[in-house]
Amino acid sequence: MTRGASLEFDRVSKTYGAVTALQPTSMTVRPGEFFALLGPSGSGKSTLLGTIAGFVAPSGGCVLVDGADITAMPPHRRNIGMVFQNYALFPYLTVAQNIAFPLKMRRLPKSEIAARVDRALEMVRLGGFGPRMPAQLSGGQQQRVALARAAVYDPPLLLMDEPLGALDKNLREEMQEELRQFHRNVGATILYVTHDQQEAASMADRIAIMNHGKAEQVGAPHEVYERPGNSFVARFLGEANMFRLRRGWPDGPGRLRCETEESLNLLACGATSAALACVRPEDIVIGPAPTGRENCFAGRVTDLVQVAGSVRYRVAVAPGCTLIVRASAERRAVVLAKDDAVHVGWDAADMRFLSE
Repeated sequence: MTRGASLEFDRVSKTYGAVTALQPTSMTVRPGEFFALLGPSGSGKSTLLGTIAGFVAPSGGCVLVDGADITAMPPHRRNIGMVFQNYALFPYLTVAQNIAFPLKMRRLPKSEIAARVDRALEMVRLGGFGPRMPAQLSGGQQQRVALARAAVYDPPLLLMDEPLGALDKNLREEMQEELRQFHRNVGATILYVTHDQQEAASMADRIAIMNHGKAEQVGAPHEVYERPGNSFVARFLGEANMFRLRRGWPDGPGRLRCETEESLNLLACGATSAALACVRPEDIVIGPAPTGRENCFAGRVTDLVQVAGSVRYRVAVAPGCTLIVRASAERRAVVLAKDDAVHVGWDAADMRFLSE
């Protein structure tokens, strides 16, 4: 198994004239970690990835791998594997020849190349596919070939730029498990770029939420989801019901009573001067009778969508205030209908205070 490399960004930035693509960014990726850069288009994640690969020369700062500064090193000397969204396979070479290509560039003996190619094919469950051409493979199989080619020379660091973006939804979900297993097998550090929240949350040990060229928050997916640092992170990583606060006042030890712009009276834990608060849809209880929760409001169902395992409701609780509620679709559970009068509620501990 390959020993994963540590990766450090030390105030790395990138400007194109008057345009700032990447603000000074510092973060560390641990050896062997699966680390995802998550954010919308133009957030700086691909620019950051490019500085590691050597495709983008940073305007400031430096990139270190295992403590060594590689900022000025040419791409071919960095010993970093790369997996692209479009696979980048050579169409005129067989699967085996595609995987062997980086080994031939390193002038390894033929016998070692053959052994490594066979091992790589077995690792991605494509044993016996070596003689085939890329056009004879499905999208998922082509992506596995790309993974094998990136890992065949045992690089300590693998970069993946939207590698599942060209696949349909079902195949993407299947390939997420493939990538998790691949990571366990190779042991390399993986830096993974995506705009798909579910994809990042299901695979990564830690994620960095990128926005406007900077990292808004870094942490384990569940930590960032449960304790978002600001409104952008809360909205981008899943759904969030946001409340703008007018004022707040103490309501017992460790408790705060808040008034929202819609004149809702909310109870939360802690004390804050933040202008925003949020509650996640799955933390809200919904039913025809009062919920008995510390925050409880009457409302009306304005819309609902049934998806696998849950029902997503929209509930109007005040003029200008509609909440998203996600309820588990248990067997034989009563599904409320549009225009039903309901009550929604959640506990004070489920409220999160946010900066803008």
